[in-house]
Amino acid sequence: MGKIKTQRNILFLTGTSLILGIMIMLSIHTNLAAEVTTENNTQELVGYIEDLEAEITDLETQIATTRDQIELLESSQAEEQTHISSMNDTLNQLNMNAHLTTLEGPGIIITLDDNTVGAEFAQKNNPTTYVASNYIVHDKDLLYLIRSLASATEACSVNDVRITDSSSIRCAGTIILINSTRLAPPYEIKIIGDPDELEAALMKSGTYLSLVYRGMPIQYAKQDSLTISAYTGAYSTNYGTIETVLPGDIDEETNNDSSQE
Repeated sequence: MGKIKTQRNILFLTGTSLILGIMIMLSIHTNLAAEVTTENNTQELVGYIEDLEAEITDLETQIATTRDQIELLESSQAEEQTHISSMNDTLNQLNMNAHLTTLEGPGIIITLDDNTVGAEFAQKNNPTTYVASNYIVHDKDLLYLIRSLASATEACSVNDVRITDSSSIRCAGTIILINSTRLAPPYEIKIIGDPDELEAALMKSGTYLSLVYRGMPIQYAKQDSLTISAYTGAYSTNYGTIETVLPGDIDEETNNDSSQE
């Protein structure tokens, strides 16, 4: 009985040892496998992080490039806006110089009419010496009067016809043509400029004094606000056949004409 018991103990210990051995081997294998898996995962993670860092670097480079392009476009756009603004200013100035812009401002209105009362009186009382042309407004009256005020004039119109640097003012029978527009008396001359300067120039104008001396109905009134419409006609290049109103001209013709009269 004691021998059998001893053999059983030996078998039990042997079995137990085998089981423990197997368990230890399994544990060692599992640990080794886990270590290998962890090392592989770590390597994969490192590689993934390196790839992300490379992509981030590329994105940062693209962002920097895009930012530079945006700044270049903004700078170019600012330059274009400045250029466009300058061109608009130039165009507006050219339009003003060409009288293609409606202007508003203070100024003076001069009204000039034929001397019908004087004509009737002269025809009735002095028929032998009566000359009809002495009692009507002529083209040179308007032309020289406008010229005499040119130094203080910013814009001018006659019966709402805009006067330009190349406007023609001439007689056609009993009417006056301005820019090929037929006008009849009374003539309303609107001039934008400093009212006091215009009044002073008018008082010194030989044409104005001559018209008053001839008894022509002429009146003027200073205005706080006037509107003169833009020129809408064509520009003529045949300057040799028209009389032109040139700003700043000296009223030499007026003085000569006044002395002759």
